Amino acid sequence: MGETKIDLIDPSQRALATTDLVERMREYAEASRAPNTWRAYQSDLRHFAAWCAERGLEPLPAAATTVAAYLTDHAGVKATSTLERRLYALSAIHRAGGFDSPADAPEVQAVWSGIKRTHRTARTQKTPTLTKVIAAMVAELSDRRIDIRDRALLLMGFAGAFRRSELVALDVEDITDTDEGLRLAVRRSKADQEGAGDVVGLPYGSNPATCPVRAWRAWLEVSGITEGAAFRAITRHDRLSPDRLTAGAVARVVKRRAKAAEYEPKEFAGHSLRAGFATEAFGKGVPEFSVMRHGRWKSSTSMRGYIREGDLWRDNAAAKLGL
Repeated sequence: MGETKIDLIDPSQRALATTDLVERMREYAEASRAPNTWRAYQSDLRHFAAWCAERGLEPLPAAATTVAAYLTDHAGVKATSTLERRLYALSAIHRAGGFDSPADAPEVQAVWSGIKRTHRTARTQKTPTLTKVIAAMVAELSDRRIDIRDRALLLMGFAGAFRRSELVALDVEDITDTDEGLRLAVRRSKADQEGAGDVVGLPYGSNPATCPVRAWRAWLEVSGITEGAAFRAITRHDRLSPDRLTAGAVARVVKRRAKAAEYEPKEFAGHSLRAGFATEAFGKGVPEFSVMRHGRWKSSTSMRGYIREGDLWRDNAAAKLGL
């Protein structure tokens, strides 16, 4: 978990500190969430701790009134989404340490509800990469190694409804080429905190130019990769780096290729691939449970947050008016 450490021992049980049990307890607590999640929480927890220190307040365990005052002090200054993430971080660190979460207290819930009602803003959604957009993005890609990599990244990311973190976490060993297509083992994802893993199947595309299976084979051939990270950085001198691509790099690839295809790059992000899959599949009449299963969504509510244009025109009531 990096810099953040969880104090799991109640002052009345300090005798436990003489054994290695404490460290083992801490390791299990940290394993309850993905490392990336803890890293994201660190800056939030430091901010809260610094705010408490200025006022002589205890950050852990924090009193409900302390958390309510913290939210009130930053309401309208910090984005509501930022404050929401900080509440999650505070809940996580308290529960991991064996304390009740102050976020559950009635006074905190009342203040938080008031903040959301007062400072509500519409969520900014990035444009989904529909099939026609993906096709345009890869249409002009050349036989340069970086272009071949980006073609595989875009097509596999779209067809597999991958989160950026899932896509860059893939190893060559996770991808099996079968007669039906590619079998991809997703070992851990944002929605799979227990690490149970999942499997995604990518069938052959009807158009060779947009086929994710052929794109992967081409990348595997020109990269010469036989093990380790599936998608890696490439230097400006066309040298393949041993370093795995980052989630941020995926977003930059999407934006760069969108711009080359004459789309507005700022409207797209790495998440556009996943949103595009959901929108396109649902709009083409794929049953909701099939979209959820392929995209590894745990609930229809969560999945429906990605369905935009596809849901707008599917079974549209205005089309039945006879106008």
